[in-house]
Amino acid sequence: MLFKVFLSIFALASTVVAVPKEHAPVFTATRVYKTLTDVAPFIVTGTTTVTWTQSPSTVVATPTGPGLSTN
Repeated sequence: MLFKVFLSIFALASTVVAVPKEHAPVFTATRVYKTLTDVAPFIVTGTTTVTWTQSPSTVVATPTGPGLSTN
């Protein structure tokens, strides 16, 4: 009898619950590339910045946009 009580208390005490963070981490990536133009200096540096926020999503990502086919 005492063993069942001890086991029940131990099971409740060992439960771990994740505490959500107040602010999700934000990540930024910058891509630097060379591109051609029709004015001097003809080769210039271009940049693209992508920013995303981490989230606890359980949904499978389904990318969309130009160049992606569903075949």
